[in-house]
Amino acid sequence: MMPEREGLPQLTLNTLCTLPTTIMSSSDNDGATPTTASEPDHSDAIKELLQCVAESNEEVVSRNNCSGTYALSESTGGLAYRKAADSVNAGWLDFAKPVEEHELAELVKACDQATFGRGNEDVLDLSYRQAWKLDTSRFLAQFDVVKSGLLDVVHDELLPPDNTSLKIDAQLYKLNVYGPGSHFKSHLDTPRSDKMFGSLVIIFPTVHAGGDLTLRSQEGASWTFESSKLVASNTTDNAEAPRNLAWVAFYSDIEHEVSVVESGYRVSLTYNLYYAEDSAPTLPNLVMQSATPEEAKLRNSIKNLLASPFVLPSGGALGFGLSYKYPIGMSTDDVDFEPITGHLKGKDALVKRICDSFGLECHVRGLYDTSNYFEHESDSESEGDELLTNGAYLAEKTIYVGAPSSYEDDMVKALNRGGNLRILDPFMPLQPQIDRKPECDWWAKGPARPVAVLWATPANSLVAVPSPALAYGNEHDVGWYYADLVLVALVPPYEERLANVGNDA
Repeated sequence: MMPEREGLPQLTLNTLCTLPTTIMSSSDNDGATPTTASEPDHSDAIKELLQCVAESNEEVVSRNNCSGTYALSESTGGLAYRKAADSVNAGWLDFAKPVEEHELAELVKACDQATFGRGNEDVLDLSYRQAWKLDTSRFLAQFDVVKSGLLDVVHDELLPPDNTSLKIDAQLYKLNVYGPGSHFKSHLDTPRSDKMFGSLVIIFPTVHAGGDLTLRSQEGASWTFESSKLVASNTTDNAEAPRNLAWVAFYSDIEHEVSVVESGYRVSLTYNLYYAEDSAPTLPNLVMQSATPEEAKLRNSIKNLLASPFVLPSGGALGFGLSYKYPIGMSTDDVDFEPITGHLKGKDALVKRICDSFGLECHVRGLYDTSNYFEHESDSESEGDELLTNGAYLAEKTIYVGAPSSYEDDMVKALNRGGNLRILDPFMPLQPQIDRKPECDWWAKGPARPVAVLWATPANSLVAVPSPALAYGNEHDVGWYYADLVLVALVPPYEERLANVGNDA
């Protein structure tokens, strides 16, 4: 039997409300000289086109969760568990039939106190989370998320609809029990891999009150998955009555919490959702299928931007701030942002599909702005403004910075390496910006290519990318530089791109 999909309200994801104060453009080709700045009398028209893209992007509602119920049978409702880690004695529960509270109390006795993730550590704090858990080595459930068809539903709801080659790997993570007084305060799921994108929670049919899951979008909109009510309708004493489990899947960067259980026991299985290792790369979708009016409007606004002869006439790039967070490993080694390009979610994936359809080459990059770290090198306000322009980079990988005595030098050298892009302001003459060399002994012009981005939607600080560095202070501490992940779409010169934009239907 296929799982039922519940008609749930879609959460509006984080939207972008302001345009950047500077707008930039450049040439695509390595070694090429960036184009002359746009004529001043065209700047208002360009900004109006950008504003249309930003407003259209805000109107797109992208789903970040899905949920429903599934009817259990005598072959799918069983749960076996070891009563102790070092014991061969086992317990058995059949959720396809009524389960007594004393049976659930026995399950609790077999469990350990549940911890939660804080950074890369597991923490036990009963004021923040009070619950019990069993690791996967100590239980076995009959319910199969693949055979049930549940993963197919999750794929269709949460992954790009045009990319059927992108597969999901669901890895069982924990069994959790929430009893009277149990709760889990607001949190994000700790990413276990750069391929992890979501979580799936299965709630077995038991009599309980409370313990509902509340999800919150980036801008604060919330929705509650009332699993206690979904399973309560079929937790009667009639052993012959069909019994349904409740399920919910959501992106792992969505903030969520479990409310206090008032009575009874809430038993759940949690799966981490990953992109399968053998997934094929995303293929461009040249024709948008079944686009909503809001998605069609966004596509049209990007088309109008590209169709203007005043926008990046000799080529350049468009920049889009990502609406979702993406896992980046904490490592002193360079972490490549490029794999994220093929694993974008929701609205981010939609923007990339639109750009793909217009023949634009897209990459996820880290936006590093070092101007705040180097302002002390300037003696005047004007020099500080110049450094602000030279201090913004689009990087292919995370930037590692060394000891305090050399962190400025290391930072600039790392950002100026080949493959990275240095941002320029197109409403000022570009060649002087390329040739500019501030009077600082730590700065040197490197192989990073001067480039600029017309920010169709501004970069936002949703992802903190760690680059370990010893910070200044009385004690050695770990400081971090932060990169905003953005989608960069390389734009060909006007005459070249007009064929794709002009022939679009």
